[in-house]
Amino acid sequence: MKSFFYPRLALTNLRKNAKLYFPYLLTSSFTVMMFYLINYLASHEGLKQMQSGTTTMKVILNLGIIVMVIFSVIFLFYMNSFLMKRRKKEIALYNILGLEKKHIMIMMLYETIITSFISLLMGFVFGVIFSQLVSLLLIHLMGLATTLTFHVSWSSFLVTVIVFLPIYLVSYLIYVIQIQLSNPIELLRGSQSGEREPKTKWLMTIIGFITLGLGYYIAVTIDDPTTAIALFFVAVILVIIGTYCLFTAGSITILKLLKKNKHFYYQTKHFTSVSQLIYRMKQNAVGLASICILCTCILVMLSSTVSLYFGIEDTVTAYQQDSYNLKVYGYDDGALPSDQEFTKFYSQIQTELEQNGIGVDSFIHTKRYSVSVRFANNRILTDKETGNFVVGYLVGMTQDEYNRAYHQNVHLSDQNILVSSNFFEFKDTLDIEQQQYPIQEVVHQPYLLPNENPTAERNLIVIMKDEEAIQEMMSHFFGDSIKPTENLSIVYHNQSKAKEAEDILTKCLDNFVLETQNEHGGISFYHSSIYEVRLMLMELYGSLFFLGIFLGILFLMATILIMYYKQLSEGYEDQKRFEIMQKVGMNAKEVKQTIRSQVLIFFFLPLLAAVIHMAFAFHLITMMFGYIVISGTQVFITCTLISVIIVAIVYAIVYLFTSRTYYRIVKN
Repeated sequence: MKSFFYPRLALTNLRKNAKLYFPYLLTSSFTVMMFYLINYLASHEGLKQMQSGTTTMKVILNLGIIVMVIFSVIFLFYMNSFLMKRRKKEIALYNILGLEKKHIMIMMLYETIITSFISLLMGFVFGVIFSQLVSLLLIHLMGLATTLTFHVSWSSFLVTVIVFLPIYLVSYLIYVIQIQLSNPIELLRGSQSGEREPKTKWLMTIIGFITLGLGYYIAVTIDDPTTAIALFFVAVILVIIGTYCLFTAGSITILKLLKKNKHFYYQTKHFTSVSQLIYRMKQNAVGLASICILCTCILVMLSSTVSLYFGIEDTVTAYQQDSYNLKVYGYDDGALPSDQEFTKFYSQIQTELEQNGIGVDSFIHTKRYSVSVRFANNRILTDKETGNFVVGYLVGMTQDEYNRAYHQNVHLSDQNILVSSNFFEFKDTLDIEQQQYPIQEVVHQPYLLPNENPTAERNLIVIMKDEEAIQEMMSHFFGDSIKPTENLSIVYHNQSKAKEAEDILTKCLDNFVLETQNEHGGISFYHSSIYEVRLMLMELYGSLFFLGIFLGILFLMATILIMYYKQLSEGYEDQKRFEIMQKVGMNAKEVKQTIRSQVLIFFFLPLLAAVIHMAFAFHLITMMFGYIVISGTQVFITCTLISVIIVAIVYAIVYLFTSRTYYRIVKN
């Protein structure tokens, strides 16, 4: 044969099948672009050099890379299988007209090379164009102050090629195997071969109802965040199995039952629709179930990540009430630095903040005694008791410390106590071991508790007459020697200078630690601040929000393409059927009505099922968010409704475009 015969033939085939291959090339290029972008971000040197956020972001982006690889394999294989089915007749004609199978395989090899080259080239070009924009979006969502220089990541492109070339190669090998195992007559009829009317599969239907019911039951009955996190993926797997079983077997069972109802079935608008749906449901059900699962994934990802991101401020406020909190622990011998050293330290902090224009609203420092204990049924468990419990802290403070810190004038007797807690329900006395302590008053002072939120760390604070009384109370849990800690809470109202205040406080603390190390051998400390907590949540939830948007767009694209190819496939298969129906008496209006009812069912049934899945998953997801986002239910409901509306609008737009394509094919 003449040189370039096969490349020219391959180009001609691609041009004549533009209606099939243009969406494929567009989607394949888009998938390559998305993979390049997420790999580009995960390996960006500028992001690696950031002082914070790198670890969190890298873990999340690497998770996204894994999801992308799995998605790309499944999705590209799905599209190639559709293309192969539509081209079986064309390939058979080549074979009958004289081309041997090896020549057809060479021709298809050139087609694969051309489509792969275009996909990789276009994906890389658009990946480079959008890389800076995507980088800026990620940095903005994470709240980071950094600049990134534009560059082309050849290493990311190489990784992209290494991942996608085997996918294209395996797709081609599947073509080759199908061609080798089929004869021309089978290939000629391959694109027209429909599904036989499927039998009613009661067992699969029952399995579908049971697994879906179990998944829903788990989702709505869990009342503990820890259990919700543990059983989330179990519920997801059960719902996926139930969805595929019910779409595959349950839909056929329902249609068969409708067919047995003579009053319903023997009507023009029902007769044709039910018959056609039964005839093709086995083939269509898997695609419909896939669309349903993808829509559910989109809704869950968008609503969850948006809720997390826009609930950051509520979460920060709930978990970090003061602007800055510091706990200083004693030396090896249990002693804290002297009061004079602390006075000097606190004076330096206040002076530095004032000199930099950072006003202080509250400056509370107290000496406390703290032990870790187990709480159950609103009481403290002894070492010998077992059962379900939560770990928290029993904190002791003297009345002198309390009076000094909060400008009070409390006088306690030997046994009377003041108490405060973010979860404990008090009675007349507090019982610890065999000792009963009469409660004089339940107090609520600012920043006395680390956190007032009942889902946060459990704290029971007891204010007693002196240190001896505290030592006696805590000796039940921690022996005879309790080490005190120095607690400092600072609230400054100028949050616009949060970063500046953080730097000042860090410098003062470093100087204080250095001085005490030189004189006493060092101290240990723990500090937290609104600035740090907000930055941490911005990094974590910002990365998740970015990944949610990223994968949401990808899954939405997959949903659109599956629907498009399904409409295209259904149009070609229905063309002859509706022609026959018109010949036997159906008018154009009845044909159009039948087409509309089928298209509406196939389009909106998966979306309806996805919304139902989301409604049942609502309780489970909000329960999982119990510890990580305080705004909780209200924000999640709002984000879920917005996500459903956005997906429904996109869905409706796709329906309008693809239904026109379907009508046009059937009409022709």
